Amino acid sequence: MSSPIRLDHLTGIRSLLALWIVCGHYLPHEKPTSFLAASTCRSFMAVDVFVVMSGFVTHWAYGDRLQKGELRIRQFYVRRMAGIVLTTYIAMVLSLIVVIMVPEFRNSFMPSALTLLGCFSFLAHWVKPSAWCPAPPSWTIEVLIPSWLLYPFTRRLVDGVDSRAGTPGLVLLIAALHALSFGPLLLLFLLQGFKLTWVQYATDFFWPPSQLADFAIGVVAAALAQKSAIPDNCREEGHREAEETGALHGYSWQGLLADLSFFGTAAVVIWMPPPANRAECETNENALLTHGLALPIAAWLALSVHGGLVARILSHQALVALGKYSFEVYLFQWPLVALFHHVFQQWPLPLDVFMAFLLLLWLLSGVYVEFLAPPLVRHLRASLEGSSSTGYKSMPQNPKDGLPGAVEDGDGLFARADATGSVS
Repeated sequence: MSSPIRLDHLTGIRSLLALWIVCGHYLPHEKPTSFLAASTCRSFMAVDVFVVMSGFVTHWAYGDRLQKGELRIRQFYVRRMAGIVLTTYIAMVLSLIVVIMVPEFRNSFMPSALTLLGCFSFLAHWVKPSAWCPAPPSWTIEVLIPSWLLYPFTRRLVDGVDSRAGTPGLVLLIAALHALSFGPLLLLFLLQGFKLTWVQYATDFFWPPSQLADFAIGVVAAALAQKSAIPDNCREEGHREAEETGALHGYSWQGLLADLSFFGTAAVVIWMPPPANRAECETNENALLTHGLALPIAAWLALSVHGGLVARILSHQALVALGKYSFEVYLFQWPLVALFHHVFQQWPLPLDVFMAFLLLLWLLSGVYVEFLAPPLVRHLRASLEGSSSTGYKSMPQNPKDGLPGAVEDGDGLFARADATGSVS
């Protein structure tokens, strides 16, 4: 059942995750010997949050309509991926222009014609997980495309398990998916004497099939959340008024468990022993964070629809407003920071220059989302769907899905911007 519950807190957390990623890459830093610096260098873990969240929101927004036949599979593919791929191509072209125009970057980063073909066809990381593509964060889109393509079949699998075994079956399924996702890496870690190399980390993270299970975990989490969600017309008047404001003010045992899942996950990231240097941020026990926390992340997503302190804070209008631009912030970070590096001839950027870069990055991303993307995505979707009626708006409200949708036809949260993560 599709539940008309507003999920503004998922837009709010996008702003914090995007900030975490950008700071993890470009914030001036010393050795990650403090717990705070160590958590910054582990910003790659935000990618796993977005992968699981992508599965969650995809099922929340599209699952019911696909099941009822209200949405054809072709329409789903167009609405799910067209805007994302278009923005990714724009970021890749901008990055390539920067590389070509600056001799320093041309000598260091210019990929071969074959690699470029692989990058623009979203196949480069299938062949070489550590491949460098223009707009390096585009690897995340590449790993999510297979999950989006397979989603109609994943949905049928989840619905089949639910119809045969109910909630216990879904819980067993999510546990099996986590074992499939995290088990091989954990086993390798144990067999190698608690060691993991960067190559092993990269293969388990950047290779597209490695993220299929975590996306599916998000899908199952959404199915569990929808089974327990209370439709708006069945809520008490006080709870309805709170949800109509876009913030989840209610408190319940589910909300308490959601908060515990959130703070527990954050505690692991912050309080793990700090690595000796930046190179170790993505090796050994730190590399386990690529998939190790997928279950508590999924638990928070599923339980936070019932409220909780964290959901209430993340639903604040300021965080929601900034979260609208998180995908563009993620994709445009590299070409802009490369220009700043070329202009100021300093690396890492001084703190004041970094702050100017960060503010300009969010500003330009907002301009793109509000003014440049709408007509481009509207025409692209119209041509792909064979209709001129497909519209695009930055943040309309869709009462059907109960989500702060990215487009007016009800694609739901993250239809345009749901994958954030990057690699330096």
